[in-house]
Amino acid sequence: MNVLSLWNIGKFIRDNYYSCMNVHISCSKYLSYYYGNSYFYSLFYIRMMEKLYLYFPIYLDQMSLIKWDSYLELLKLNKKECYFYYHILLFCGDDLNELKKMIYSNLYLRI
Repeated sequence: MNVLSLWNIGKFIRDNYYSCMNVHISCSKYLSYYYGNSYFYSLFYIRMMEKLYLYFPIYLDQMSLIKWDSYLELLKLNKKECYFYYHILLFCGDDLNELKKMIYSNLYLRI
């Protein structure tokens, strides 16, 4: 599944947050049933898709250059750190192992 689809799921959740009761659980159950991949549409991933939309409210084409696994690592950080490492990934290329090394070495705090 591409990043645009995951971003759209996050947008749907945020748009229906106040109009639907338990929107995260409902969306997780529906997508798990419809697509059959219950792990990928677990509650954790649904919340991360919502967080992806909240951190990046405007979808840019260059967002598709980064894989979902890298976004999962980025979304664990606060917004400023997330943007910092996001731009490094865009400039240097998407490598999850290098991203983890940069995060654990506190590169953001050293600059």
